[in-house]
Amino acid sequence: DPPAYANGPVQGYRIFCTETATGREQNVEVDGLSYRLEGLKKFTEYTLRFLAFNRYGPGVSTEDVTVTTLSD
Repeated sequence: DPPAYANGPVQGYRIFCTETATGREQNVEVDGLSYRLEGLKKFTEYTLRFLAFNRYGPGVSTEDVTVTTLSD
């Protein structure tokens, strides 16, 4: 969902995806409210967090969400 309180119009979102075991983080900028992460490893735990940004810069990120991928 978009942020409840935005300091101006939201221009996009940033997704941070960290492989828990290695600490390797990737981030992706997206325009919409949905995005499909691809290229993840099987049976691997990832930590995700999200933030919105606008012309004034990034907002506050969400709390971490931990997920584990399945076989395929």
